[in-house]
Amino acid sequence: MAKNPDGKKIAVVGGGISGVSAAKMLSKAASVTVYEQYSKIGGLIRCDLLEEGLYHKLGGHVFNTKSPAVAEWFWAHFDKEKEFHQLTRDARILFGSHLMGYPLENHLYQLPEATIKAVTGELLAKVARGREAAPANFKEALLNIFGPTLCETYFFPYNEKIWRTDLATIPTGWLEGKLPMPDVAEILQSNILRRAETSMVHAKFYYARENGSQFVIDRLAEGLDIRLSSPVRNLQRVTGGKWMLNGNQEELYDSVVYTGDIRSLPGLLPEADSLSAMERIKGLRTRGITNVFCECDPTTVSWLYLPDRHLAANRIIYTGAFSPANNQKTDRMTCVVEFVYGEDEAAIERDIKQLPGNLRRLAINHVRDAYVIQEQDTREQIATIKSWAHEQGIYPLGRFGEWEYYNIDKAIEAGLILANADAFE
Repeated sequence: MAKNPDGKKIAVVGGGISGVSAAKMLSKAASVTVYEQYSKIGGLIRCDLLEEGLYHKLGGHVFNTKSPAVAEWFWAHFDKEKEFHQLTRDARILFGSHLMGYPLENHLYQLPEATIKAVTGELLAKVARGREAAPANFKEALLNIFGPTLCETYFFPYNEKIWRTDLATIPTGWLEGKLPMPDVAEILQSNILRRAETSMVHAKFYYARENGSQFVIDRLAEGLDIRLSSPVRNLQRVTGGKWMLNGNQEELYDSVVYTGDIRSLPGLLPEADSLSAMERIKGLRTRGITNVFCECDPTTVSWLYLPDRHLAANRIIYTGAFSPANNQKTDRMTCVVEFVYGEDEAAIERDIKQLPGNLRRLAINHVRDAYVIQEQDTREQIATIKSWAHEQGIYPLGRFGEWEYYNIDKAIEAGLILANADAFE
């Protein structure tokens, strides 16, 4: 049977992990063209190889998954043993000059005695109260699980620093799979047994031996028709229900997979303005990041979280610990220090000097939109828009297309769901 007996043509807008993965899946039964606005694919997982080492431009992206379907699809394209390191997450939290284990609730024994007593009392009081009402938002969920002392010590300052928003406006559904949700028995057992966290998806992870996450997307892109430096500025429905991009009548498509920012759809599709939900999503918020690539002292730590409100930085990702190939110098390593977008340059310089590891700044990258921020009705709004768009033959996908906090595994999973939908069979 021919690969594409019906001559179906699909355009994919965006050459990040969501777009390239979906294009790879869909190319088995259709002719697929990827339109990437920049001169290099990668999106959120893009890396640049500098003289000093591998620079993750938007954090340190790794791969693991709890989905058998995602694992099967991913490893069909790679040699797990030869091309990847398998690593155990060694994350820490910096309190003053003291490094604590992560997650915090598994390492309460490392806290000061007075803090331990306060936390223990709150956990026992939680047991005494019995079943509690379901939390209405992120802030309530943190308080319900961990109690006020741990929240004031770590969870509130760290998350407020990252999200720069009232935690009470973030829905609890956003937490699924992103934060350990232990009960009191699990917390106590973890501390008595000194047991490491194993339930989080990245407790163990895979990382490419060469070129990091850029290696992943470059491999998945092999054999695809990718148009670089090709931003999509207009989508137009033409006779026969086909889609025309940027007014090019020579190439028409049966459907469009859109992995760009869903807030931009009204500008691409003027008729979408008639949908009331479209006007509402224009106000959806993101959180940008400024990543500073640094040289540092060697360490086995993979992530270092920085809850101290006096520090502008929120975490250090020691990408140099993920693979020796990420470092060009034998006596030093590399890392990425993450700040909120728009942070004052003086604060950045101050933190680089104060943070552990004798950091030396090598490069800096500013990204206005990196993380999506959900509010109580965000998923309902997005579902309405996706339903309308699907009827038109447009399929929003990915972190910004679906307004979900996708990492590599979740981006691939969303692509698999889309590729197996009736519209693409």
